[in-house]
Amino acid sequence: MIPFDFAYYKPASAGEAVYLFHDLQVQGKNPFYYGGGTEIISFSRLHQLYPQAVIDVKDIPECRVLEYQGDTLVMGAAVTLSQIQESNFYPLLSWCGGRVADHTIRDKITLGGNICARIPYREAILALLVADCQVVIEGKDGTKREPLDKMFDRTLQLEPGDLLVQVSVNKQHTNLPFYSSKRTTDGKVAYPQDRVGYPLISSAFVKDNGHVRAAFSGLCAFPFRSFELENVLCDRGAPLGERLDRIMGLLPGQIVNDMEGSGDYREFLFRNTVREALGQLEGVEYVC
Repeated sequence: MIPFDFAYYKPASAGEAVYLFHDLQVQGKNPFYYGGGTEIISFSRLHQLYPQAVIDVKDIPECRVLEYQGDTLVMGAAVTLSQIQESNFYPLLSWCGGRVADHTIRDKITLGGNICARIPYREAILALLVADCQVVIEGKDGTKREPLDKMFDRTLQLEPGDLLVQVSVNKQHTNLPFYSSKRTTDGKVAYPQDRVGYPLISSAFVKDNGHVRAAFSGLCAFPFRSFELENVLCDRGAPLGERLDRIMGLLPGQIVNDMEGSGDYREFLFRNTVREALGQLEGVEYVC
């Protein structure tokens, strides 16, 4: 499947994996952590990636956890999107992850792999960005736990060799009212086990004590959550059309304009998505 030779390692712990990474890097072997392997295989086939060594993290115990520990849902980075969807411990994450690729591929794609992927969509992270998650990262200096919103800026900000081990979510955030949609090239909404493919706009909204949080993928060249955008979104003293106009000036990047969909069309879908989300979460019908 991969058209060149590489060395394969299977560490027993996160600490051992990180040690191996740095040791192999010193040897000039361009190591990669290997979870589901879908990206490594795909990019290697296209000769866009040349790992000389892969470090398989699938069987590291702390990366395989999927359970409640008290009031905290702990999900290992090597847990697959299918396992998360089937557990339904966090319904919004089940929805977001359940629209990635098809079932066969979701059996391979891991949570950590989707979060750290090279592709710009990374839809599973939308549910995590709106949930005030914590991430556990193993690095050269040991283990650290950080808020996801501190570590994520367009991508997960990892140092070379750092390994995402776990993501944890407080139970109260897993039960919040939510809205999520994925709009594809025909503008329709794709639900889990419906259509697959890359989104023009994918979204996740939750309502917490009257405040709406929102994260998006496909609109810009990276997934994002913007606190400024949310503050405008929740300014109920202004008409929604005015709020949407202000939001367009707060986007963290340019709207994607490509063969899949023009920037104007993506903006149109984005505005309709926000209207539908607020209509569902607030029980108000907003006219397009």
